[in-house]
This record gives sequence, structure tokens and C-alpha cells, in this order.
Amino acid sequence: MVGCSWTPRNAKQGEGAGASTGSAAEQSPTATQGDSSAPAAVHDDFVLVNGGTFTMGSPADEPWRGDDESAHEVTVGDFYLAPMEVSRQEYSETMGVGDTGNVPVTGVTWYDAVAYCNALSDMAGLTPAHAIDGENVTWDRAANGYRLPTEAEWEYACRAGTTGPFNLGHSPQRR
Repeated sequence: MVGCSWTPRNAKQGEGAGASTGSAAEQSPTATQGDSSAPAAVHDDFVLVNGGTFTMGSPADEPWRGDDESAHEVTVGDFYLAPMEVSRQEYSETMGVGDTGNVPVTGVTWYDAVAYCNALSDMAGLTPAHAIDGENVTWDRAANGYRLPTEAEWEYACRAGTTGPFNLGHSPQRR
């Protein structure tokens, strides 16, 4: 399971580098440019991902391309991201269920991941970022708690400044 994300809440919505030319679902909340101060309750091992503009999606002729990956420019604001996947140990300690071990937790749903971020927020004394009502989940952008990264934030972080289909280049295998 991917780790949670966190966005500084020192800025008003719309400040900094956060406007998206993509859909509302791809937009990220924003923070003051260069603001890297996290409250003490926030895991200090999260890494700041400086926002920017990138081409999300892929060209029509790219191998491994899905039908829903049309290329478009997106701007994301600054955000923090856990540097590693959530381990079984971390998940078990937070949720009270599951295996232990220092390997990534698997077999969890998106809803489980949302609940994990909310539980982590509760443990840190932060306001949970997700409201869960059955299968309906809403994101409270004003909340200061942990959340899942948006699709745009995730792709931006995974691309790590590259333009190919994989962060290793144009092939899924190392050379």
C-alpha cells in the first residue's frame, strides 16, 4: 500500500503553485511555495515534494498505455509523501489487524487505505482528511490530517522529473 500524503495548511486555498489545468479530481490543495514546516505531530520522515507542472498521461503511441491516459498538462502544489510503502507492522499497529513484518502491506482496498490515513490522523491529533459514509468518501481539503495522494500527485512523484512511461526510462526493466 502506498503511504499517506500530507499538505501543509499554513496557506489559504489557492496560494502557491496549485492551479491545475486538469479536472477537479486531479487538483491538489496548495501551500505557500517553499513552506516545509510541518507541525510536530506530523511524521518527520515524510519528504517534501516541491510542486510543479508536468505532462500527466501518455502519448497515444506509447507502449503499455491505457485508454484513459490522454496527455494533458497539470500543476500540483507542494505536498509531503511517505518515502516508503506502509509496512505490515505499521498497518497492524495503526489498524489493530493484519500481519507484522517490515514488508509492504498488501491485500487492502482503497477504502482500507483511506481508513488507515484517517486512523493515522487520529493518532497524531490531526483532523482526518476523509469523511467516510459507506462507499462514499469525500476529501475535506481544509482538514490538516493525512490523506492519500491525488492521482496527479502520485504520478508527479513517481515520474521524478522523467518523461518516459517508467522512471527508469522507456522500458520497465533496468538495463
